[in-house]
Amino acid sequence: MRYRLMATYRGVPYEVGVGPSNTDVVLFAACPPPEELGFEPATGHWRKAVIRAEIDAMWESRPVGVFRGEPCIVLDDLGERLHIAYLGTDADRAAHLGYWQVDRGVFELLTAREEVTGLTEERVDRPLRWTEHAAGAAAAPAYPYGTAPWPVIAAASAPPPPSPPPPLSAPPADDALDPPAAAGKWPDAAPAGIHPPDAAPAGIHPAATPSGDIPSFPNGTSPQAGPGQPGPASQADSIPAGAGPAADLGGRAGRRQRVPTREIFCELADLASIPRSAYALETEIDGAMCLLPMPEGFEVFIAADGARHEVRSFADEEAAYFYMFGVLAAEAIRNGSLAPTVGAAHLPGAGI
Repeated sequence: MRYRLMATYRGVPYEVGVGPSNTDVVLFAACPPPEELGFEPATGHWRKAVIRAEIDAMWESRPVGVFRGEPCIVLDDLGERLHIAYLGTDADRAAHLGYWQVDRGVFELLTAREEVTGLTEERVDRPLRWTEHAAGAAAAPAYPYGTAPWPVIAAASAPPPPSPPPPLSAPPADDALDPPAAAGKWPDAAPAGIHPPDAAPAGIHPAATPSGDIPSFPNGTSPQAGPGQPGPASQADSIPAGAGPAADLGGRAGRRQRVPTREIFCELADLASIPRSAYALETEIDGAMCLLPMPEGFEVFIAADGARHEVRSFADEEAAYFYMFGVLAAEAIRNGSLAPTVGAAHLPGAGI
C-alpha cells in the first residue's frame, strides 16, 4: 500500500507515470499484458507509452491513515515499516510527533506499520487534459501530500492603460490682445498637469540689456530689413543642423540587450559550486531537478524513476529559475558543498 498514480486503459487499470510532457503517459504492468496491447518488456515490469487522449480515466491512489492522532499519507510500503508524510499544517506539531522536515512545509517519517492506524485508500480523480478542471472546482494538486506548501503563482494581469491627459484650456481672447496686462503673471487656476515655473536657481541671473540697444518701433509694425542689413533670423534657422528628435535616439540605441535568465542562472549555479548534473534546463533527466517550459508557464520538479515529484508551477520564467536556484543552494548548504564565507568587514575610514 503506497501512493500511486493510476489510469484506466481499455478498461484495465494500470499504474502510470506522466512525462516528459503533461500529454505523455507511461503505463506499467507487473504481469505480461495481452500482446495486442503493444506493451514492451522492461526490467521487472512491462511498459507502454501512450498519450492522455488514449486513456479512459486517471486518478491518484492515496492511502491515508492516522499516526499518533494526526492524519498522514503512506508514500511507500517497506514491509514492516511505512514511509509516511504529515498531512497537517502545524510544523511544531509535526516536529513533536517525530517527523523530519525534507522541504518547506513537508515532513516525512519512517515508522513501524502498527503505529499507523485506520488505513484507507482514497481516490482523487485527475483531469485527462492537464488544463481542464471540473466546473466550480479547483485544480487537482500534483503534489502527493495534498496542498503544495507554496501557492501556484497566478499570471500577472496586464496593467491598465494610462489615462489620457486632460485637455488644455485655451487662453482667453483678451489676453492675446493685451500683452502688457498679461505679462509677468500667471493665471489664477492653471490647467491640471501644468505648473508655473519656480524661481530661477541661485547663481543664475537674467542678462541685462542696455536700454540704448532696444530699438523702438511704432505700434503694429515690425522691424524690417533695410538695405544692406540682414532681416530677423527665424526660429528654424537658429536650430543646429545636427539637433532634432533623432539626436535623442542615441541613448536608447546604445542600451545593452537583456541577458537571458538561463545564462544568469547557470552563472550563479557555477559560482555556488552546484554541479550541473544536479539540474536540467528545458529537458527532463532522471535523477535531476528539472525546469520545463509549458504552454501556460513553467514547471520545476524532481525527476526520479520515470515520474515527477514535488511539481511546482510558475507563470513567470524568472520566478521559476529563482525557486530552482534556492532549492539547489539550500541542498548545497545542507550537504556542506556550499558554506558561507565570513570575513572581516572593511568600514570606511577604518585602518587596514
